[in-house]
Amino acid sequence: MTRRYSSSAVAITAVLALCAAIVAFPRRGDRTGPYGSPAGERTTLVDGGDLLGVSVTFYVDHLSAVMLLLAAGVGLMVQVYSVAYLAGDPRYRSYTTIIQLFLVAMAIVVVADNLWLLLVGWEVMGLCSYLLISHHWELAPARAGAVKAFLLTRVGDLGLLVGIFAIGHTFGTYEISEVLAAMASSDAPAGLTAIGLLIVVAVVGKSAQFPLHTWLADAMPGPTPISALIHAATMVAAGVFLVARLYPVMAESAVTMTVLAVVACVTMLLAALLALTSGDLKRVLAWSTVSQLAYMFAALAVGGYDAGIDHLLSHGAFKALLFLVAGSVAHVIGSTALRDMGGLRGAMPWTFATGTIGFAALAGVVPTVGFFSKDAVLESAWHAVGHESPVSAGVAAVVLAVGLVTAAVTVVYAFRAWWMTFMGGDGATVTGAGAAGAGAARAQALREAPPLMVGPLVLLAAATLLLSLAMPFDLLMGLVTTLVVAGAGWLAYQALAAGRDPADLLGPARPAFTRELGWDVGYDGAGVAAREAGDLVVATDRDVIGFYPRAVAWLSVQLSRVLTRSQTGNAQIYVTVLAVGVLLATLLVVVR
Repeated sequence: MTRRYSSSAVAITAVLALCAAIVAFPRRGDRTGPYGSPAGERTTLVDGGDLLGVSVTFYVDHLSAVMLLLAAGVGLMVQVYSVAYLAGDPRYRSYTTIIQLFLVAMAIVVVADNLWLLLVGWEVMGLCSYLLISHHWELAPARAGAVKAFLLTRVGDLGLLVGIFAIGHTFGTYEISEVLAAMASSDAPAGLTAIGLLIVVAVVGKSAQFPLHTWLADAMPGPTPISALIHAATMVAAGVFLVARLYPVMAESAVTMTVLAVVACVTMLLAALLALTSGDLKRVLAWSTVSQLAYMFAALAVGGYDAGIDHLLSHGAFKALLFLVAGSVAHVIGSTALRDMGGLRGAMPWTFATGTIGFAALAGVVPTVGFFSKDAVLESAWHAVGHESPVSAGVAAVVLAVGLVTAAVTVVYAFRAWWMTFMGGDGATVTGAGAAGAGAARAQALREAPPLMVGPLVLLAAATLLLSLAMPFDLLMGLVTTLVVAGAGWLAYQALAAGRDPADLLGPARPAFTRELGWDVGYDGAGVAAREAGDLVVATDRDVIGFYPRAVAWLSVQLSRVLTRSQTGNAQIYVTVLAVGVLLATLLVVVR
């Protein structure tokens, strides 16, 4: 990698970010809202007319503007960070090019007005994620993780494809702005449950929600900056964006929103418990992403449209920060295993300070943006219990209860990961008489990450704090969550101070969660069952259904062989047979 090329890659990404900002900033005030008429600006580049309803049209409002700024900002930070992180990498050029394509694809998704154009960006993102996760294709885990991500997200993409057809059939258009206008009118169509459920399938795959949740953690063999991009600003955030963009269509059906709420509840708590028992820093953050995305879906399900979008923006900032912090640590010690970390606060002061801000935001500690955005999600669930919402009061109460429990678990695993990374021991694996010497040698070898890596950390940490100024605040819910954070944090501290792992709080259930519940075994079993079912269908078609046409064909062949024997080509035999036939016919006439 040359300095000239890395500068060009960063410059191109900066230009893309500048273009995104130019498009987004004027539209920040165009709040369409969850149920209102479209308030954004629509631009048509190519009018497809009746040609399959495919047009190149763009629609930019407040939601699009927020997503554009998030993706562009994080993407630029990732490119700058990668200059140092991937210094000397032989595939750096392809890496930066794919990142730029990734950002363009995400931009297409968030500004597309035509659903088919959105699908193009959606699929290009899937392709880019496959290429980036498998960046180190010589490593078996990288290849396996890329294939798994590609296949599981394709399951969800099938739901989106069918859903687009259903939307076109129902509304007579594939333009999102026209669909939203129809939903805001007095004669809005009803009975949209099927469309809503198809969209739920799409976002479950894209955003790694239960039961298609396992691919995101297995995508960790890719370069750490890519994890920041996928987890914070692009790939998985697209699912939340899609629900928000088509929110009136989704909210029309109580069944759809109830299913979304149930999926979110199961996912947020399950992923938080998996993060608690993980022994790898990047996997902790990956499961954390799955859990936090579920918070966003839960907010949208109970009617907290603004809360869901605010948490999406908040999470994008602090999760990008945390992944880049993990990358800095891995860059220095050569590992992301928590057992290899500890005592890094002195050797990496900038990484420690910014990482502390990131983990505090994840845990929901005031005054970080995570405190305010998570409170808004929980407050929207509390509001839905006593007021009209897309789901019943009982469902909203379950969302609130699970959200509070998950918040407590989040504090514990965030504190555990922070402590094991920066506090605790020195991370040396040597024991006995040589431990002190090994620890001292390790301390001398450690150093802070390069400035090009520290710079993005500082900027993202600043964003994690400053975004709090734009977030709403509810005093009662703030007091409740502060007590939850304090109690769970004290519990985690007591365990760690006593030399115990807070994951032991799970008791006999810990081994199962450490194995991640063996969910992949279930996938394998489903694959085997599907293959066996396919073999049965083939055998039935071959040996039962196909028997009858094959029997008729065999009988026809045998009869033709008998008739072939009578065709000898001898004229005397033909005349003799003819004469005998005439004689027999004459006798029959005479006898009668």
